[in-house]
Amino acid sequence: MAGTGTQAFWIDAAHGGTQERYGEQLRRWRHAFAASEGEPAVAGVTLDPRHFALAAWEVATRPVADSPYVRRHPRVLDATCHRPEQAPGLMAVVELATPAPVKLPEGWAGWQRQDGGDGTYTAPPYERPTALSTLELRVPLGVERLPTPTHARASGLPNLDDAQAALETLVAELNAVVTPFLRELDGVRTESPMPEWLRTQIEADKATAETAGGRAWRYVPAGDGNRLEIDGERGVEAIGFHHDDVLQPVEAIHIALHDPADVVARCQAELALLAEHGRDCQECSSGSPCTTVRRLATGYHLRPGWRDEWAG
Repeated sequence: MAGTGTQAFWIDAAHGGTQERYGEQLRRWRHAFAASEGEPAVAGVTLDPRHFALAAWEVATRPVADSPYVRRHPRVLDATCHRPEQAPGLMAVVELATPAPVKLPEGWAGWQRQDGGDGTYTAPPYERPTALSTLELRVPLGVERLPTPTHARASGLPNLDDAQAALETLVAELNAVVTPFLRELDGVRTESPMPEWLRTQIEADKATAETAGGRAWRYVPAGDGNRLEIDGERGVEAIGFHHDDVLQPVEAIHIALHDPADVVARCQAELALLAEHGRDCQECSSGSPCTTVRRLATGYHLRPGWRDEWAG
């Protein structure tokens, strides 16, 4: 797992030797994995998924000389996991640096980004008037997804693979909850796939119409030949004879009204409307298609890939 995009936490696998250093920390802090009274254990190491995961997280996030094995977004000031009293699962408490809820008076400072490194949010020097706002997230974590530790390979020493699996589970659980808050704070929007799907449908219709010649078709009624003229040299004959394999007049009229020229013109108008809303519409620019785009998309709701929630 790499620290790409907006994530709250990630395991530092980008630098060589980080997992080996984490293994060294496990040996150094093996006492954190010692089984408590009443817990299942082998060779002195707990087999309780909650206890094991908490210890693995503590060792991975401990502020040691080397960089922690689990790294975090610059806005994450602190992240701890513990067992709440009278609750079966785990509780994570994550503290985020947030903008001040009010405009700060002149001369006051807020959070600042630390130069270099990962740009962690830090407080200004103590001699400056400072107003710091934080958001505390209390995240209940279920135990059903936590892996069960295996037998220790050495007496009293937790297995590195088990600790890695516990960390991956906790990181995934926390990212699912915390990352949306970070996206809002950093102004990152998760765009709906609907506008792109709609654009694909429109462009496909336009390409088909252009391949068909892009010309206007005309229905010629019975008195003048009862045919559908495609161009000056081609046409469909024997319309309206009520056989199973020929067109009836109303079908020919419908086709003529939706000929390649008409489809190209309609698609051009819809693409222009879609581009205008993607560029100039405040609601669309936030990543959520507006009512106009949603209504436009419902005209294609019979196409493959349509989702009912897009109707809005």
